[in-house]
Amino acid sequence: MKIRAKSLSGALIAGAAAAMFAAGPAVAGTDVYVDTTDPFNSAAAGFKAEGEIFTVCDNRADGKRASGHIGWLSPKASYWVPLEDTNGANNSCARKNLDIAEGTTVTVEICVKDGANGDPKSCAIKRGKA
Repeated sequence: MKIRAKSLSGALIAGAAAAMFAAGPAVAGTDVYVDTTDPFNSAAAGFKAEGEIFTVCDNRADGKRASGHIGWLSPKASYWVPLEDTNGANNSCARKNLDIAEGTTVTVEICVKDGANGDPKSCAIKRGKA
Protein backbone atom coordinates (compact mmCIF):
# COMPACT_ATOMS: atom_id res chain seq x y z
CA MET A 1 0.00 0.00 0.00
CA LYS A 2 2.80 2.44 0.84
CA ILE A 3 4.53 1.93 -2.50
CA ARG A 4 1.31 2.52 -4.40
CA ALA A 5 0.61 5.77 -2.47
CA LYS A 6 4.12 7.04 -3.25
CA SER A 7 3.82 6.30 -6.94
CA LEU A 8 0.39 7.96 -7.06
CA SER A 9 1.69 11.12 -5.36
CA GLY A 10 4.71 11.12 -7.69
CA ALA A 11 2.40 10.92 -10.70
CA LEU A 12 0.31 13.79 -9.36
CA ILE A 13 3.38 15.97 -8.83
CA ALA A 14 4.70 15.15 -12.31
CA GLY A 15 1.29 15.95 -13.81
CA ALA A 16 1.12 19.28 -11.98
CA ALA A 17 4.61 20.21 -13.19
CA ALA A 18 3.69 19.30 -16.77
CA ALA A 19 0.57 21.46 -16.58
CA MET A 20 2.57 24.43 -15.23
CA PHE A 21 5.14 24.32 -18.03
CA ALA A 22 2.84 23.36 -20.90
CA ALA A 23 2.26 25.95 -23.60
CA GLY A 24 -0.69 28.12 -22.71
CA PRO A 25 -2.45 30.97 -24.44
CA ALA A 26 -0.39 33.76 -26.01
CA VAL A 27 1.12 36.25 -23.61
CA ALA A 28 -0.98 39.36 -23.19
CA GLY A 29 0.23 42.64 -24.67
CA THR A 30 1.78 45.46 -22.71
CA ASP A 31 -0.06 48.50 -21.45
CA VAL A 32 1.57 51.78 -22.53
CA TYR A 33 1.38 55.03 -20.53
CA VAL A 34 3.13 58.29 -21.33
CA ASP A 35 3.09 61.83 -19.84
CA THR A 36 3.95 65.09 -21.57
CA THR A 37 7.51 66.34 -21.09
CA ASP A 38 6.58 69.61 -19.36
CA PRO A 39 7.38 69.80 -15.63
CA PHE A 40 3.68 69.60 -14.70
CA ASN A 41 2.76 66.41 -16.62
CA SER A 42 -0.07 68.46 -18.09
CA ALA A 43 -1.44 65.58 -20.17
CA ALA A 44 -1.20 61.81 -20.35
CA ALA A 45 -2.11 59.07 -22.79
CA GLY A 46 -2.53 55.37 -22.26
CA PHE A 47 -3.17 52.20 -24.18
CA LYS A 48 -4.72 49.26 -22.38
CA ALA A 49 -3.74 46.13 -24.31
CA GLU A 50 -6.64 44.06 -23.02
CA GLY A 51 -9.61 45.47 -24.91
CA GLU A 52 -7.43 47.84 -26.96
CA ILE A 53 -8.58 51.03 -25.22
CA PHE A 54 -6.77 54.30 -26.01
CA THR A 55 -7.18 57.12 -23.45
CA VAL A 56 -6.09 60.78 -23.45
CA CYS A 57 -6.35 62.94 -20.31
CA ASP A 58 -5.92 66.67 -19.64
CA ASN A 59 -4.34 66.88 -16.16
CA ARG A 60 -3.81 70.64 -15.72
CA ALA A 61 -6.15 73.64 -15.80
CA ASP A 62 -3.92 75.78 -18.02
CA GLY A 63 -6.24 76.51 -20.96
CA LYS A 64 -4.53 73.91 -23.16
CA ARG A 65 -5.94 70.62 -24.37
CA ALA A 66 -4.47 67.14 -24.33
CA SER A 67 -3.84 65.86 -27.84
CA GLY A 68 -2.84 62.27 -28.42
CA HIS A 69 -2.27 59.81 -31.23
CA ILE A 70 -1.91 56.06 -31.43
CA GLY A 71 -0.32 54.41 -34.41
CA TRP A 72 0.28 50.88 -35.69
CA LEU A 73 0.90 48.95 -38.89
CA SER A 74 -1.25 46.10 -40.20
CA PRO A 75 -0.62 43.97 -43.27
CA LYS A 76 -3.07 46.16 -45.22
CA ALA A 77 -2.56 49.70 -43.87
CA SER A 78 -0.88 52.04 -41.43
CA TYR A 79 -2.88 53.90 -38.78
CA TRP A 80 -2.31 57.18 -36.90
CA VAL A 81 -5.48 57.77 -34.89
CA PRO A 82 -5.98 61.15 -33.14
CA LEU A 83 -7.82 61.66 -29.85
CA GLU A 84 -8.19 64.87 -27.81
CA ASP A 85 -9.49 65.58 -24.33
CA THR A 86 -11.41 68.82 -24.89
CA ASN A 87 -13.61 69.04 -21.78
CA GLY A 88 -11.04 70.68 -19.50
CA ALA A 89 -8.65 69.43 -16.89
CA ASN A 90 -9.56 66.76 -14.35
CA ASN A 91 -12.86 65.87 -16.01
CA SER A 92 -13.48 62.58 -17.75
CA CYS A 93 -10.74 61.54 -20.16
CA ALA A 94 -11.33 60.92 -23.86
CA ARG A 95 -11.47 57.21 -24.73
CA LYS A 96 -11.51 55.22 -27.94
CA ASN A 97 -12.07 51.48 -28.31
CA LEU A 98 -9.86 50.11 -31.10
CA ASP A 99 -9.42 46.83 -32.94
CA ILE A 100 -5.70 46.03 -33.05
CA ALA A 101 -4.33 42.53 -33.62
CA GLU A 102 -2.59 40.97 -30.64
CA GLY A 103 1.19 41.28 -30.81
CA THR A 104 1.10 44.43 -32.97
CA THR A 105 3.54 47.16 -31.95
CA VAL A 106 1.71 50.38 -31.08
CA THR A 107 3.11 53.90 -30.74
CA VAL A 108 1.40 56.29 -28.31
CA GLU A 109 2.04 60.04 -28.49
CA ILE A 110 0.80 62.76 -26.12
CA CYS A 111 1.11 66.55 -26.48
CA VAL A 112 -0.59 69.70 -25.22
CA LYS A 113 -1.76 72.45 -27.54
CA ASP A 114 -3.71 75.72 -27.53
CA GLY A 115 -7.10 74.95 -29.06
CA ALA A 116 -7.94 72.75 -32.01
CA ASN A 117 -5.38 74.36 -34.34
CA GLY A 118 -2.57 75.07 -31.88
CA ASP A 119 0.95 73.75 -32.30
CA PRO A 120 1.68 70.55 -30.34
CA LYS A 121 4.11 71.14 -27.45
CA SER A 122 5.78 69.04 -24.73
CA CYS A 123 5.22 65.87 -26.77
CA ALA A 124 6.33 62.43 -25.66
CA ILE A 125 6.17 59.02 -27.35
CA LYS A 126 6.22 55.46 -26.03
CA ARG A 127 5.82 52.04 -27.68
CA GLY A 128 4.40 48.70 -26.62
CA LYS A 129 2.61 45.58 -27.92
CA ALA A 130 -1.12 45.12 -28.32
